[in-house]
Amino acid sequence: NFLFEASVGGGIPIIRPISQCLAANEVIGIAGILNGTTNFILTKMISEKMSFEDALALAQKLGYAERNPAADIDGLDSCRKICILASLAYGKHVYPEQVHTEGIRGITGIDVDYASAWGGVIKLISMVKRLENKKVQVIVCPMFVSRESQLATVDDVFNGILVRGDATGDVVFYGKGAGRLPTASAVVADIIDCVKHFKARKYLFWEDGSPDYVEDYRENKNAMYVRLNTDDEAAAWKYICLQFGKTERLSRKGSEDGEIAFVTPMMKEKEITERLERLSGFGLQIKNTIRISDL
Repeated sequence: NFLFEASVGGGIPIIRPISQCLAANEVIGIAGILNGTTNFILTKMISEKMSFEDALALAQKLGYAERNPAADIDGLDSCRKICILASLAYGKHVYPEQVHTEGIRGITGIDVDYASAWGGVIKLISMVKRLENKKVQVIVCPMFVSRESQLATVDDVFNGILVRGDATGDVVFYGKGAGRLPTASAVVADIIDCVKHFKARKYLFWEDGSPDYVEDYRENKNAMYVRLNTDDEAAAWKYICLQFGKTERLSRKGSEDGEIAFVTPMMKEKEITERLERLSGFGLQIKNTIRISDL
């Protein structure tokens, strides 16, 4: 038998629950915070108003981040983990190169403030859901998460994984996603499981993937937070409303002159991108965009 419980979530049981405990469910979707390092950094930026650079330095000092932190802060580690969960849940391999992946390097204190004004926090979310055409949507990126979401209160180095089943509804797995002892706990549990099943085969497998199995992320429908700068706020806002229609404008204390932040209506990402290109053509400086989650 080949078991790999520790590959996702460290000491959090997630591989076995999906393959056994939730086997009677059709998994509608999985979403989670799968990397403790980035969650620690974002928590410090939110709760202690640290800059990204200072929070990263602290994570490295405490041993949470490697000297070269790219795999964590660029979302690569989270991408590999959601690929494992997606493959297990839906029975077909998802390859990391098929997953649109964004990290947290571009997140600033300004974005944290606007997330708070919107009513939430910023989290690095890994998400997969199955579509009616049997394809899957998979993405890893920072998102605005409502304070009412169960994932909004997953802080520091902890992980949280939400599995939505057709029978169970939402089931959340929470705990330390890394560290020597939590990871060792999962590894030893797999060893014990193997020893108990010397004469039994545990079927953990999935089919090979295909190039067209993962839906283009630009076909995803969601709302988007946009932050930009302009020399003429009145004209800029009028043009923004012309492009996006009914739009929610956000405000924060200490905002600079010419700073505008808003949340777009729900639409396909490719449509949002087209409209943002028009804003840039109008002379507006797009500073950041972050997706709005519906978790």
